[in-house]
Amino acid sequence: MSSFNKTTTTLLFQFYSIKNSMKPFLLFLCTLLLIVFTRTESKAQQHFEPTWDSLAKNPLPEWVKDAKFGVYTHWGIYSVPAHGGPDYIRNLYEGSRTDAKGVYSYHTKKYGPLQNFGYKDFIPLFTAPKFDANDWVGVMHDAGAKFGGICLVHHDSFLLWDSKVNRWNAGTMGPCRDIYGEIAKAVHQYDDMKLLATFHHGRSFGYATGGMRSDDITDTMRKTWDVFDPEFHDFYWNQWTGTASEFSDQWKAKISEVIDTYHPDMIWFDGLRTAMRGDHPREAYVLDVLAKYFNDASRNQQRVAICNKHGGEFNFPEDVGLKCYENGRDMPTDVGPWFLIDRAIAYPWSYVNDKRYRDGADYHVRSIVDVVSRGGIFLLSLTPKGDGSIPPEEREIMKNIGNWMKLNGEAIYGSRPWRIHAEGPTITRGLKRTNKGEEREQWDWRKEFTAQDIRFTQKDNILYAIALAWPDNGKLQIQSLAEGCQETIQSISLIGSNKQLKWEQNKKYLEVTVPETPPGEYAFTLKIHIK
Repeated sequence: MSSFNKTTTTLLFQFYSIKNSMKPFLLFLCTLLLIVFTRTESKAQQHFEPTWDSLAKNPLPEWVKDAKFGVYTHWGIYSVPAHGGPDYIRNLYEGSRTDAKGVYSYHTKKYGPLQNFGYKDFIPLFTAPKFDANDWVGVMHDAGAKFGGICLVHHDSFLLWDSKVNRWNAGTMGPCRDIYGEIAKAVHQYDDMKLLATFHHGRSFGYATGGMRSDDITDTMRKTWDVFDPEFHDFYWNQWTGTASEFSDQWKAKISEVIDTYHPDMIWFDGLRTAMRGDHPREAYVLDVLAKYFNDASRNQQRVAICNKHGGEFNFPEDVGLKCYENGRDMPTDVGPWFLIDRAIAYPWSYVNDKRYRDGADYHVRSIVDVVSRGGIFLLSLTPKGDGSIPPEEREIMKNIGNWMKLNGEAIYGSRPWRIHAEGPTITRGLKRTNKGEEREQWDWRKEFTAQDIRFTQKDNILYAIALAWPDNGKLQIQSLAEGCQETIQSISLIGSNKQLKWEQNKKYLEVTVPETPPGEYAFTLKIHIK
């Protein structure tokens, strides 16, 4: 019982010393206050047990449903060699036999043999002289992101915060700065942004040596490769230098430290279920840290969310947290509220030399529109250079996304799915053949969309119909709003235009005559008042 409730109970007894005429009223008043405050406390301080059933009772916060768009980064030691992507460590050691992505040959040619220069030796080169947290977060915010952060630790186990639980961190090595602390401070400068933390180290045990067997490891490798040196066991986590038990302890300690120090509003995990079954990390530890996160947030009246990448056996139970489909992979046909799509602004997931930017802002904007219409949230990853600067190509893309959001954001932020999410001829779902020869669901937003491809969102009595292309004939036709539809249309306007629109309904469609010149780019929003 709280101190307030104890005090109130005590007063009830004291009131018996008051004149009889006052007793009924005072008794009623104190009883009412006791009920009100008990209910308030119960709501504000919900307690979670370390079980999946209990964790499932944490509702998805309304701010997540309203935010729609977030941005983070893939940046770390792997950004220094800038070759092959964030899996450089794995392709360097485990992939040395096959020269996966040409990493081993690239490394040995540029930096020398592994016995002289291992992955850890990039850390002194990771000084990040151009890193500016305010600049990074400013780019995110100006693009329209309502939550933002960074990948705090990738599969290589190097921590981008000033850690007291593990020595391999940016606070004491490399940049010698609290990278995430600076990012958190920058995010908190904006009243309309929440703080994201993403953790990828749940799959770090054996990541650098995952495909190796004892027969693959020569005596020379054992003696000269740093990945097999016990001195570095707390960095190169693998079966030859450490234990799954110690790794689990570290996994839990790292996340707990971030929760206690930075209090992120959302934690995103890069897949855990398979790793949990191998006891790295232990399932009990996962449950403990999630319960801690929820309980700490409940005490602080903070509304938090967790998200875990789906794919194979990676995800949490279906009713726990927000499910993430990486770039639409394995996303079911009938996907609906609520889910998340994450994607790199350009692949690979980190900066590499001679990086190609295949997709512009149009691709990302249309993806956001489509995902949001289905009840989804879109998370985009930037890929800063090793020195901490954001490539100019990415700045331009983010600027253009932001321009579209500034104009059309009311159709995105705070919206909810309509009775249908879309109409039109262009199919965004299909099958993708993997390198293993299997076919998997894959949503593809690299399409030539037409003016007949419409996506819908809704706020109360306002329906937003977003056309993914501009009509050549000056007519937007919407079949779902034909004569006899469920809705009564009161007025129609085009966001970004002050011109009065002509419209009429027939048995086939609602036809709206639009101006000759489109307002903005990429996608165009009709604002329809209905009842």
